Amino acid sequence: MEDRSRQTAPMGKASGGPENDVVTIDLADVFKAIGANIGQILIVALAFAIVTCAITIFVIKPTYRSYFTAFVNNRTTASENTQSLQSGDVSAAQSLTYTYAAIMKSRPVIEDALKKASLDSEYEYKDISDNITTEIEQNTQLVTVYVVTGSAEDSYNLCKAIAEIAPDYIASVVEGSSMKVVTNPVMATSPYSPSVQKNVAIGFIIGLLLMMVIAVVRSLMDTRIKDAQQLEADFNIPIIGTIPNYEQAANGHSGSNRYYYRKQNRKGEV
Repeated sequence: MEDRSRQTAPMGKASGGPENDVVTIDLADVFKAIGANIGQILIVALAFAIVTCAITIFVIKPTYRSYFTAFVNNRTTASENTQSLQSGDVSAAQSLTYTYAAIMKSRPVIEDALKKASLDSEYEYKDISDNITTEIEQNTQLVTVYVVTGSAEDSYNLCKAIAEIAPDYIASVVEGSSMKVVTNPVMATSPYSPSVQKNVAIGFIIGLLLMMVIAVVRSLMDTRIKDAQQLEADFNIPIIGTIPNYEQAANGHSGSNRYYYRKQNRKGEV
């Protein structure tokens, strides 16, 4: 079969100069390739989604999260009773939230919390420290502490221990300040990660995009001329006539050629 190639002159080059072979991609050809392989694309995408679901459920170990929220104050309770709260106090307290957050993640607090929760034999600070994170709500005096482990009960117990230990420890470190727990920890009833729905959706999209790319690339790399219309479109030349495929006509795969073949047979028989 003849090779199909497209040549276009590079932009900015004077006419009549040397030309480079440039492969142009027609969006119509892209959508045509995707449409012709849509069944295969969807099957592979569904297969990716099923495999991702199985891996998420049976291979990836789930984790559970517990958290509490604390209110940060730069004054002790006694001083609050004797003085009015000024805007400067609020600004100072907001700046202290970062200090409080760092203290609640510090080694002494975490190690004491592990002992209080009777988890010091299962976890060490170096192993659990990355699973304890803090979040400071913008323009507020609130800081939230998150604890993530492979057990809902362990996450809850450790988070609860930190919430009980942190206020006294912070008061001893930062003089004239206080912290109050606003939201107490709650034991998780479902895994924090992984998310089955999210992973299945990601797997489906990856499979879908991968097969679409493969279908388009395979179609663009196929330079064979498949019919007269393609030949006329690619080379912009008129088609005077075609040679019938007698084998296809005999098998009934082409309407016009089939008629021609049968007509010739009848003439031969006469």
